[in-house]
Amino acid sequence: MNLPTMKTCGMAMKLRFLRYVSAIILSLCLSLPANAASRIIADEAYEIGMKAYIYLYPLVTMDVTRSIHTNYDVGQQEGMGPMNTLAHWRTFPRATDRDVVRPNFDTLYSRGWIDLTKEPVVLSAPDTGGRYYLLPIIDMWTDVFAVPGKRTSGTRAANWALVPPGWKGTLPGGVEPIDAPTPYVWLIGRTQTNGPKDYENVHKIQDGYKVTPLSQWGKGPKPVKARIDSTFDMKTDPLQQVNGMSAEKFFAYGAELMKVHPPHITAWSILARMKRIGLAPGKAFHLAEADPVVRAALQRVPADALKAMQVKIADNGAGGQRLVHEHGNRGCLRQ
Repeated sequence: MNLPTMKTCGMAMKLRFLRYVSAIILSLCLSLPANAASRIIADEAYEIGMKAYIYLYPLVTMDVTRSIHTNYDVGQQEGMGPMNTLAHWRTFPRATDRDVVRPNFDTLYSRGWIDLTKEPVVLSAPDTGGRYYLLPIIDMWTDVFAVPGKRTSGTRAANWALVPPGWKGTLPGGVEPIDAPTPYVWLIGRTQTNGPKDYENVHKIQDGYKVTPLSQWGKGPKPVKARIDSTFDMKTDPLQQVNGMSAEKFFAYGAELMKVHPPHITAWSILARMKRIGLAPGKAFHLAEADPVVRAALQRVPADALKAMQVKIADNGAGGQRLVHEHGNRGCLRQ
């Protein structure tokens, strides 16, 4: 008969102790509330939802703005008009005007929304005779990706083709390509104006700014017909419309826009996180069909995200448009 040694007795005691501790841990786990694990997931879903809201906010705001600006016929409203047309301010803005953020009083504005979904569009500028001008072009994520003008391309007459993502083709001679990150872009141009007495000279330059679909290049201008959407809210400010959206509408809208306007390649990190709550480029998103924990978390997001952005505005002393830009592609990527 082999008697147990001190060593084997010690090992047996250790095993019994470990079983005892395991039993206590199991008992504690079983006694936890059923939603304890969900609470952790909900916190994470809420955090991702906050970042997703701020990330998508510029895209949604841009599209609501575009929908308002382009819901006019040519010449119907100053600064407004259909896609692929340019509208001009012929006089300095009033001090109370806020249609253009922080308007200045030494240039006249020209503005247009460009649709590149079918083909490139050629942007033309006349010879300004040394006069200062600039034509910043903004993608749907609010990033300025090109600024033709005196400081960059000079003041001689020039033509640039705004080329949509993935387009393959040949451009005419004398037309320089500018790759556009999204198929809709916004042009907000300014031309130096030396007081009201200079208006007539500036108007001639403004009239020389042209946008021409590539298929119409070299042909006579083809009138652009407006597609008026009578159901769209034309009275409420774009920011107010976006800020008033429910979580269901906002995230569904943002998902639809990502189908058309691809996120930048620098957005990989935020997109990877958004996939964990069901938001992914190229896919529809319906909050009602989301996991209940995700759905409950995202319902809280719009009000809280707007408060967070207001705090950011107050801290920076900056306007809403600057905040939108900072959080559009760059701000949310600082993980």
